[in-house]
Amino acid sequence: MEIVIEYVLIENALINFIVLKTVSLLTKEKGRFFVLTACLGGVLAVVMPLLYLSPIGYVLMGVGVAILSVCLSFKFSNLKKFLQLFLSFFVTLFLYGGACYFFENAFGISSLLIVLAVVCVVFATVLFLVKKFNRKKSIENFCFDVLIVIGERSCACKGFLDSGNLFFDPVTEKPVTLVNLKVFEKLFADIKICDILMRSEKLKTLKFAHFVSFNTLGKGDKILVFQVDKMVVEKRVFEKALLGLSLKDFENTFGTDIILHNNFAVTNG
Repeated sequence: MEIVIEYVLIENALINFIVLKTVSLLTKEKGRFFVLTACLGGVLAVVMPLLYLSPIGYVLMGVGVAILSVCLSFKFSNLKKFLQLFLSFFVTLFLYGGACYFFENAFGISSLLIVLAVVCVVFATVLFLVKKFNRKKSIENFCFDVLIVIGERSCACKGFLDSGNLFFDPVTEKPVTLVNLKVFEKLFADIKICDILMRSEKLKTLKFAHFVSFNTLGKGDKILVFQVDKMVVEKRVFEKALLGLSLKDFENTFGTDIILHNNFAVTNG
């Protein structure tokens, strides 16, 4: 019986600690007293079965433990923030507890190491998803509608405003916006990738076409730079803008086909 109590105590304290860390991660709230609160939750998990409460009593006590854990671990200034923390705690507790319960019943294994492994795997998965979501949200804040116009041809797509894109054309000293091959082919369907690599005569149909070294893409790399009639970023119009054709795959990184120059963040159209 002593071993079972110790197992329940350690298992619940461990889960409570990871739950509190996950709630802090999800709500972006800096917590406090996580270890103390987790241990207190573990002790209550051991004591609760000894009280012989009714099913409703156990539910109410569980809710009380959740409220106590949230109040001890987080600061909140209004009811809305408390409810957010409380619901996040309950959902996260159900996620971890459910994962451990499923594994133990599915494989018939009750081991502290197994619980630790399951909790760590679930936490790592949650951490990965949260980081991916936050990165996507961060990128979307710097994505803009872009329209490129060349004569009667046009191409509309999303552009990412990259503070790291400080590429200026050495000939004109104008900022260069990077586009991928998909955008280029929409604008110039008759010019293929082989024409670009071989620098064929077809490139003469482009306005002010020339090749420029771009060290950030790799030492010795050169990209094709050309001029378009205008580029519209949201409602701002940039006449005779310069574009650079990048053969690198930045669409998977930023989710856009265009990398806008940092200069467009401060330049008035």
